[in-house]
Amino acid sequence: MATITSLSATQGKAGDSLTINGSGFGTSAVTVNFGSKTVAATGATTTVTTTVPSGCAGQTNVSVTVGTSTSNSKPFFYIAAPTCSAVVANTGPLTPAAVNLTGTGFATATAVTFGVAGTGTINSKTGDTLLNATPPTNTTGFTTTTQSVDVTVTSPGGTSVPGGAASQFTYYNLPTVTGMSPTEGSAGQTGVTVSGTNLVDVSDVIFTDTVTAAVFHATDITGLSDTEVQVTAPAGLVTAASYDVTVTTPGGTSTTSAAFGPVT
Repeated sequence: MATITSLSATQGKAGDSLTINGSGFGTSAVTVNFGSKTVAATGATTTVTTTVPSGCAGQTNVSVTVGTSTSNSKPFFYIAAPTCSAVVANTGPLTPAAVNLTGTGFATATAVTFGVAGTGTINSKTGDTLLNATPPTNTTGFTTTTQSVDVTVTSPGGTSVPGGAASQFTYYNLPTVTGMSPTEGSAGQTGVTVSGTNLVDVSDVIFTDTVTAAVFHATDITGLSDTEVQVTAPAGLVTAASYDVTVTTPGGTSTTSAAFGPVT
């Protein structure tokens, strides 16, 4: 009767090669059972070699069938590939802050990859379903306003399959401000247009007094295109003062500005 004494590995993933050591395997037709799943194998008297099948999960018992006789079993732990279901927050500048990933199979994660941007840094893991990681700085030099990349997690069980928009991270290029129309006006004036580049998903338009450095925030921000955004000038602007205008997006706050004022 066939007897298993040991397995070459006690855990692994689908596609791994597994050698089973023992005796009585003979040279006739041999199959290997992973629980109720049966796969083909090649055998000699003391060893049987097979490939770990897909469709298993967790711990399963491995046995060898020779002809009509089945051996004893040994435990084998099947490591499933991780899944990444969501990224929070999923937007940021070229050098982003840390983000949280939710999914499965994170306890044994060894790497997190942000598409063409490269490999991030794993900061912490909470159980099997939450992982905190810092995306890498995006040095690809993309010329569009944004670049979305698939976030995948790698573990001994394999690499997660990209899950679409929910498991992507979007890099934003830094916005620039190059002009104003009109270039002067009054507090609370509507229809003030700021021009520049990468003006997508603008969250703030800031008017900074050039003398006192007092900061005011525009209202009614409306994106017209990736080069123009229209706002209502802050109600608190001071008569005769001039202001530097900057813009904030997920890509950061512009390091360039345009002048508005003097205020009438």
